Amino acid sequence: MKLRSLLLLLAVVATAAAYSSVAHGVLARQVRFVRVRGRYLGQCRLTARRLGYPIPCPTRLPRALTQHQDGATPYCAVTVICPIRTGPWTGWATGSVSSPDQHLVITASPKPLSNYAKVVNGPAWYPKARVKPLAWLTVNGWRIRLVFVPADTNDGSGFAHHVALIWTVGRHTYAAGFHNFAGMPATVQLDRQLAASITLVRP
Repeated sequence: MKLRSLLLLLAVVATAAAYSSVAHGVLARQVRFVRVRGRYLGQCRLTARRLGYPIPCPTRLPRALTQHQDGATPYCAVTVICPIRTGPWTGWATGSVSSPDQHLVITASPKPLSNYAKVVNGPAWYPKARVKPLAWLTVNGWRIRLVFVPADTNDGSGFAHHVALIWTVGRHTYAAGFHNFAGMPATVQLDRQLAASITLVRP
């Protein structure tokens, strides 16, 4: 009897896991990326001019992320990516856009960084910060490292619990990625779509 109960439990768990995997895949395929509004691109250009180096700008985003994003600083009309001009983050660009079921973070470093944890933590990096490398991608001619950012080893990072794309072009390192709400396969798929839409906007 115990064996039958155990087998039944295993069958239920397996079925639930399979359904979850399918659901995550369907969710990712159903996310429609659309062209961003002109004010998003305008903010990217403004940030690039203020900081004096190329800024990563998504030209397409999930529709929900283009619906409502108001600026939070005098230098930022929308929060997709904003210049930081004071304090330890001076010279960095950071951005965050969200909807009820999605959260995207983008950052740009004023210098090249080889430590992925330093990229996703910025000046708030601490020696025990760690990320989990997942894969390499080549998109737009860029060699991109895909990493998962555990919250427990990236305390305070805006990328905590995100799957982040990290790459270096010239003298600057960039990161962008979605919060892992829908499961790793679906989030990686969102990141791949995001990577294909990013352009570097020059000053």
